[in-house]
Amino acid sequence: QAVHGRARRDRPSSEVRDVAATDVGREGGEEGQAGPRARPGQAEQAVHGRARRDRPSSEVRDVAATDVDEKAAKKAKLDPALDPARLSKQCMGVLAELMAVDIAEPFNVKVDWKGLGLHDYPKVVKHPMDLGTIKDKLKSSKYATTADLAQDVRLVWKNAKSYNQEGSEIHIAASSLEADFEAKFQHVPRGPLRASDTLAKAKEIVKQIRKLPNADPFNEPVDWEGLKLDDYLDVIKQPMDLGTILRRLDAGSHFSSVEAVYHDIELVWRNAMMYNMEGSAVHEAARKLKTLTEKRFSDLLREAGEHGFLESGRPKEVTFEMKQELVSSANELTPKELYGVVYIVTQNAATAISSTSEEEVEVDIDNLDHDAFVLVDRYVKDCLAKKKLKKKS
Repeated sequence: QAVHGRARRDRPSSEVRDVAATDVGREGGEEGQAGPRARPGQAEQAVHGRARRDRPSSEVRDVAATDVDEKAAKKAKLDPALDPARLSKQCMGVLAELMAVDIAEPFNVKVDWKGLGLHDYPKVVKHPMDLGTIKDKLKSSKYATTADLAQDVRLVWKNAKSYNQEGSEIHIAASSLEADFEAKFQHVPRGPLRASDTLAKAKEIVKQIRKLPNADPFNEPVDWEGLKLDDYLDVIKQPMDLGTILRRLDAGSHFSSVEAVYHDIELVWRNAMMYNMEGSAVHEAARKLKTLTEKRFSDLLREAGEHGFLESGRPKEVTFEMKQELVSSANELTPKELYGVVYIVTQNAATAISSTSEEEVEVDIDNLDHDAFVLVDRYVKDCLAKKKLKKKS
């Protein structure tokens, strides 16, 4: 019960796109044409399957332009802070609007090239794709980013225009839908469509830590009222527990980086060590779990950094102006809040304590390393934010 608040001191139906092969009967069924003559009733099925070998140079330009778009999309920088669930919903909306258009019906399912007798289809179209398949992949979280999804949608148009004659119904429909897609998709922010693998790994680490015997007091919020810890919120400005962290990870929209997860876990240990006396059972448990957390997350944080999923708001370096701002902000804290500052410094950069007496403790900001400075700065900002909220209320 006395968690970190223990006594204070003491995701397919048939797919659309391949249906484009129907056009083959109408455009390429004449003698001398590359594709077989379509049988009655096939005209509106063989959508993206129309046989076309001598495609015009303009079509080549269309394909090349698409390739350029895809390459550019891969190079575009992601914004990992965007909510994958919200982006998936937006992408699903764009797909639904495209698939609902009458001319899109042939592109909504896979091309039945065997049934349509389009034996050269696999030789011309190396990577078949249709809107139905894309929809299923999106539902199953197969796309890592919005750019990956857009690449498959553009492949649908590319395949249809590559296999079908320019001027054919399928070719015209593909060009029209392509323009429609690009117009709609430009309003979809670039970003991830699923949580990064590092976040999934972070979730597993949290689950493992919660199962440890000495982690039991940290698995749920501190019941400071039930425990009569009346000064708890005076000392702990940002309560946190492992249960809350796990629930946020399950929700899938709270954390944008593994570093943000790590920060909240560290907050659990820091709160417990700040509120409980050194040497107490809760303080010692928090200290050991803090060390374990650092070891478990070290490789994961490095991996996240290499893939660009670290927290974007974290400063790369501490400037003189930032130090001045911290000093000024710290002067607005109460004695109890300043106690929290001293504790954080003592635990993370003891050498920054330049002089100590029974009545006064000085913290040398210049001796704080980058990580220690970030911790202190966050703590001070949290304290001031709480004060503003109280004044407004």
